[in-house]
Amino acid sequence: MNSALSNSESVRAQGAFDALHPKVKEWIWKQGWTQLRAVQSSAVQPILEGRVDVIISAATASGKTEAAWLPICSTLAAQADAGPTQPGVKVLYISPLKALINDQHGRLLDLCEAIDIPVNRRHGDVTGKERDSLRTAPDGALLITPESLEALFVLQGTHLPTIFAPLQYIVIDEMHSFIGTERGAQLQSLLHRIELAIRRPVRRIGLSATFADFSVAQDFLRPRNGDQVLVLDSPTETAELRMQLRGYLSTDDPDPNQVGQVSHPTDKREIADHLYRHLRGNDNLVFANSRASVEAYSDLLKRLSEHHRVSNEFLPHHGNLSKSFREEVEARLKARDTPTTAVCTSTLEMGIDIGSADSIAQIGAPYSVSAIRQRVGRSGRRDSPATLRTYISERPIDSNTHLIDRLRTSIMQSVAVLELMLEKWFEPPNTSGLHLSTLIQQVLSVIAQHGGASAAQLYSALCGDGPFVGVDKRMFLDLLRSLADRDVIMQAGDGLLLAGPVGERALNHYTFYAAFQTAEEYRLISAGQVLGSLPVDYPVLVGSMMIFTGRRWKVIDIDAPTKTIELTPSSGGLAPRFNGGAAEISDGVRRKMRELYEGDLVPTYVNQTAADLIEEGRTAYRQYNLADITAVESGTDSVIVAWRGSRIINTLSVMLTSQGITATIEGPGLTCRHTPLPDLLAAIAQLYEGGQPDPVELAEHVPAKEVDKHDRFLDPDLLAQSYAKHSLDVPGAWEVVEELVRLHPPLPLAYGGPDSERITPTHRASIGSTPFAVVDVETTSLSPIMGGRIVEIAIVHLDQAGNQTESWSTMVNPEGPVGGTSTHGLDEDAVADAPLFSELLDEIAHRLSDRIVVAQNASFDVGYLHSEFAFAGTDAPAWPTLCTLRLARKRDPGKPANLAALRDRFSIDSAHEHRAFDDAIAAAEVLRQLLQQDSTQAPNIVTDDEIQPDWLPPTWPRPIDPPRTLSR
Repeated sequence: MNSALSNSESVRAQGAFDALHPKVKEWIWKQGWTQLRAVQSSAVQPILEGRVDVIISAATASGKTEAAWLPICSTLAAQADAGPTQPGVKVLYISPLKALINDQHGRLLDLCEAIDIPVNRRHGDVTGKERDSLRTAPDGALLITPESLEALFVLQGTHLPTIFAPLQYIVIDEMHSFIGTERGAQLQSLLHRIELAIRRPVRRIGLSATFADFSVAQDFLRPRNGDQVLVLDSPTETAELRMQLRGYLSTDDPDPNQVGQVSHPTDKREIADHLYRHLRGNDNLVFANSRASVEAYSDLLKRLSEHHRVSNEFLPHHGNLSKSFREEVEARLKARDTPTTAVCTSTLEMGIDIGSADSIAQIGAPYSVSAIRQRVGRSGRRDSPATLRTYISERPIDSNTHLIDRLRTSIMQSVAVLELMLEKWFEPPNTSGLHLSTLIQQVLSVIAQHGGASAAQLYSALCGDGPFVGVDKRMFLDLLRSLADRDVIMQAGDGLLLAGPVGERALNHYTFYAAFQTAEEYRLISAGQVLGSLPVDYPVLVGSMMIFTGRRWKVIDIDAPTKTIELTPSSGGLAPRFNGGAAEISDGVRRKMRELYEGDLVPTYVNQTAADLIEEGRTAYRQYNLADITAVESGTDSVIVAWRGSRIINTLSVMLTSQGITATIEGPGLTCRHTPLPDLLAAIAQLYEGGQPDPVELAEHVPAKEVDKHDRFLDPDLLAQSYAKHSLDVPGAWEVVEELVRLHPPLPLAYGGPDSERITPTHRASIGSTPFAVVDVETTSLSPIMGGRIVEIAIVHLDQAGNQTESWSTMVNPEGPVGGTSTHGLDEDAVADAPLFSELLDEIAHRLSDRIVVAQNASFDVGYLHSEFAFAGTDAPAWPTLCTLRLARKRDPGKPANLAALRDRFSIDSAHEHRAFDDAIAAAEVLRQLLQQDSTQAPNIVTDDEIQPDWLPPTWPRPIDPPRTLSR
């Protein structure tokens, strides 16, 4: 079992072995072990002594479980030798997964039988005598989930002091999965309440393979006294790791072998084919990032097996499958004579003993280093190398591809996570939350446990001396008032707090015991066999088809009262959608991504397609000049690329919302819709001038703050405080704001006035004394940065009062493909005989000279003119500019100000939208009507202050790629 140890380690291991009880030593010899592993020998003495709490950190399959249980069993055996022991649970083992409990139950039975200690388990799938034994004759070791432990408090609260009277050890497996979560806050509360019930502390032992910060883990295991927790950190084993990252381009072309059926995209078929060829015949785990992907790839692999006329070895495994189906897959993985590949979610990520997987596969970008490290740890046992294959699909790029997609963020995120794993870095958990939702659950649970409680008792048990350390007396009283206002609790005449009508309903519902939100689900049944469950909000109709358990089904009946769906085998179907939000990406991963963009590392473990995708991402990074800037303009939008974690990006979006900017989170950045760069920079400057905002005041700008299960019971102020603590990182987001201000001095804006020092005499113009030139361009793409060119230009002259005097337009040969903007409707034949822009320079300069240049989105149209002049090898003339988009926004704040909306508002003909001449005419009419309104209203809407000095957006570098000339 064990690798060779040094002489000193061998002596230590022998000493630890000698300290164990004879029955335990006999059990070890029967296993064929030659000596204890390092982590096991180091844990024996401190656990036997039982004076301190202990954290055992070691790699997967390094013997952590035995490190805890060998000395625990020795203690129990020695006590049994001394005489009869007090009845009750002596060891409490808590796991995040039912499957892990089932696995550990099987592993511990043999060891505990050797010392005559019973092993019981309690979770939602345990029924009958095994469940009843805990109530009638509690004894030995109890393996339980936090939810089932919560049920004990609610249903058997008065019996808890008896059940746990002799309790000596609490073991928390996979402890990292609890830290910083609502479930973790619930667990901390339950452990504290056990100690209150039996009126003494109990030694706690935490187990995990991935701790980013031991001080955080220590504080979690023993709140307020983390510095007294002993850490036993076994160095990560340096087993060989083989890795490959494979890149693919996704397409949606049909599969010719699936005529009349729903087809899987080509990239998924290629990935499935690679998995089939390299995994068949061995035991493997294939992790997909969603249950829908699990079903889709299981279906593809099953069809490949059928195509090759061989038995199917590829089976799905996720939380919505029935217990019997999951256990069948786990049993096949354990059996060495039945090659099996489980296509799974995180259900097989943690320590279920399924034997040694020959390899691990990851489909889609891994979202955390800790998760991928856990997964890799499932492979490479028995002195064999660990093997990891990662499969990443990116979409092809065209002229409309968003900046974030051009950066190839999925492939770069994958490389960042893998490189950080090799550096042995892990994400620190977010421990800033107040966990008010779980505190509400615990208030009701304590009331149910004791039949009522006073406010002082609740505060002392849960906050004052309990784990909810961030909640002071004032906040706790506000929480109680909020619960009373919503009939969750009520107060008796003697001051005792009881469950109110709403609280009673919550306590009596089976979902109460979980701290997390659980959706109601339909059972899926075929021929009397339960296949699993599906969220009730997933639209299912009789006759519809789906993929489930890796097979294709047709719905033949739906019974709403019993929440069951009857299925029959079918030849068609799609993987169903399941609930689940996007995974949070840490700040460290995003910073590593930026480091990769600015470097030249092409890992040896990537295939050629992945290497090409990496280079494409770096090319876009350079073209957008993202090493020096943070914000760029993309068509009518602006994009902030901050390279910060999900929490910081979310906070920045809320900050921009507070300034009236609509910001959509796009991976490592934000897209500010219909917001030209000058408008964005003005909003950032205004935000900066106001100073770093208060997190709670900022949270008030978030419309949907109900994140956790019981948040609906919080009043608005408490809800804002809870959201601010958990979901906002104001200092981190403020660093991005400061970077934006430093790198992007605000440009003069319609509602900010021009910077007079930037206006030279050649720029000066005045409303009422200078005529206008309204310009509109149609282009090959939304940005000149990626080589976008003008294909049509129109210029409409207006006099000083806004009356049209002349118009001119022409097609322009873009010297390359017309592109796929799909708005102007032009093709290459339409522009092949048109003049080049370089041949129109003098004409355009003449038509715009000595006029105020006007455009519906001036930064877009004028920016394209600058780009075209640059292509021709010269600088554009100086033009004072006016933007009708900004003017209209100033005229009617909050109303849509795009050209289509302005056409409707001012009753302008819209028969030929998205052609340069018609759009220029429309923009000219918008300006004319605004000028007419100004002549009768005060203060004026359009004034000299609205005229901007000419500017070239500093974030638009010259396009890199030389154009391809069309035939003329």
